[in-house]
This record gives sequence, structure tokens and C-alpha cells, in this order.
Amino acid sequence: MAFWITLWKVVFIVTVVVFAGLAVWVTIQGARDIKAMLLTLRKRHETDGEAVVKDEPNGA
Repeated sequence: MAFWITLWKVVFIVTVVVFAGLAVWVTIQGARDIKAMLLTLRKRHETDGEAVVKDEPNGA
């Protein structure tokens, strides 16, 4: 019985460590991707040269 308790403790600890590592990795990479996306959108907006104009329903 002690073998199974030890086995499942090891499996649990390894799973938690792997999950924590992946969570940190995904958080860091996601933040980098969002930062790059926002910089790209800012550059596109600055060089776009077009303004958003609301269309009037009567064409005026």
C-alpha cells in the first residue's frame, strides 16, 4: 500500500510542477505576443492616413 501512496504523490507533484511551468511560459509568451500585436496595430494606425467617418443615413 505504501508503494501506491508514494507513486501517486510523485505523479501529483510532477503534474503540479509541469502545470506551473507551462502556466508561467504561456503567460510570458502571451504577454510578448500581445505587446507585439499592439505595437503593430499602433504602427498601422499611424501610417494608415484614413480617419473613421460616420456615414449619415441621408447621404449628407
